[in-house]
Amino acid sequence: MDKERSTDNQYHGQTGRIVDIEFDDAGTVTGNPQDSFMYTVELENGETPDIHFRRSDLRTVDQSPSGR
Repeated sequence: MDKERSTDNQYHGQTGRIVDIEFDDAGTVTGNPQDSFMYTVELENGETPDIHFRRSDLRTVDQSPSGR
C-alpha cells in the first residue's frame, strides 16, 4: 500500500517509544526476518494507537544530549 494513503499516515513523523513487541511468521512469507516483529508504540502525547507497526514503519531517534 502506498505510504501516503496508508491507514497509519496520521502517525508519520510522530515520536514515541516501543512498549511491546509481538512475533508472527510474516518473515517466512516475505523472506525478511524483521517482518516477524510487530511493535506497539506509545506516542509522546501518551496515545497508544490500536495498530501494530513493523520495523520498516519505525525510525530510531538520536538520544544524545547534543542531538548529533
